[in-house]
Amino acid sequence: MWRWRSNPLRRTSDTVEAWTRLLLGVFLLLAAPLACVVAVEATYHHEQDRAGQQRSSRTPVRATLIGSAPAENLYTERGVVGTKGKAVVRWSVRGHEKTGIAAVTADSLSGTVTTIWVDRRNRVTAAPLDSGAVVARSAGAGVAAFAGVVIAVLGVRLGVGRIGFRRRLTEWDRAWADVGPQWAHRA
Repeated sequence: MWRWRSNPLRRTSDTVEAWTRLLLGVFLLLAAPLACVVAVEATYHHEQDRAGQQRSSRTPVRATLIGSAPAENLYTERGVVGTKGKAVVRWSVRGHEKTGIAAVTADSLSGTVTTIWVDRRNRVTAAPLDSGAVVARSAGAGVAAFAGVVIAVLGVRLGVGRIGFRRRLTEWDRAWADVGPQWAHRA
């Protein structure tokens, strides 16, 4: 608070830094939540539209595994969290047999019947986004927007602090140039 009080030792750079901190604090309190909300809303609506397009262009079909699906472990810090596998599958479309490679439950044996998703050209594709994926992507966008504002504010604060520090060093050098010769003659 000493930067706000009248003080003969207070420099212009101290006042500028104090006002910058105040303005950046207010900006951070207003802009970070606003950026978060805007990012969540925009991403949610975009991903909802995308999920709707995917649902309209993809259909689930029953397919039979032609070969076994070898396991590919998914590891995290806590260990194995699940397994997935890819296998060649066969399905029928209007009497025509189709084959493709699809993600299936790991260690599935040949002949196992599973559900896969195909696009309008009957090519294997991923399942459409579900509501959980839409919410997760929206939340991620909100966190990223919030973090972006915080990082930008901290960057401005750091830049102003460095400029203030350099200015203080320059002012101290000038002051020492005025006072230093007087002290040097006393010794």
